Amino acid sequence: MRKNLIVTQSIALSFSLLLSGCNLLSPPAAPTLDPQAQQATIEAAVAQAMQATVAAYTSTAAAIPTSTFTLTPTQAPPTNTPQPTATLWVPTATKKPVYPTMTLTPTPAEYSCKLISTSPDAGKKYNINTDFDATWKIQNTGLKAWEVGYVDLRWVSGTKMQTSSDVFDIKTAVAKGGELTLIVDMKAPSTTGKYTASWAVMMEGITMCTLPVNIEATNP
Repeated sequence: MRKNLIVTQSIALSFSLLLSGCNLLSPPAAPTLDPQAQQATIEAAVAQAMQATVAAYTSTAAAIPTSTFTLTPTQAPPTNTPQPTATLWVPTATKKPVYPTMTLTPTPAEYSCKLISTSPDAGKKYNINTDFDATWKIQNTGLKAWEVGYVDLRWVSGTKMQTSSDVFDIKTAVAKGGELTLIVDMKAPSTTGKYTASWAVMMEGITMCTLPVNIEATNP
């Protein structure tokens, strides 16, 4: 649009100069021409001036160097997409707490006993109505000695096979750690079968240890 404006202005300027030149160069006493011929002369002059102006502009425009450049799109550098990394999960061993091992030691009682041996052996066979002795060997495992008159041997439960009393006084003193043998007369029942009984060594109602009897009565 700017080029068209320049061309138009140049043509107008040339036309003005041409008219001015015509007025200045015309002789003052020129004869009056025919109006039609005068109009044709003016139009021919204007056309010639316009052609000269256009030719001059064209040559000037051709002399102006033009530079042509092509825009080349810039390619963005490739972006490195991080690849997912595999995470190896290794379970850790859970250490179990180590607790100290405690061995509980029972506190010895003041009065207690332990069965060392018994007779007859468990399941011993006797003919029906046969006499036998129940024998127990015990040890005083308490903290104190047994005094005479305080320790008893008592029948607790089971078949009564004793031939006399159910309670016997232990008339022997037993020192701490000492041993004692107890014997009770018994008789096998009159009916065949297996029989058991339980006796206990007691002090003032406290059971210090229990003593078993286990036999079998058979026919002769």
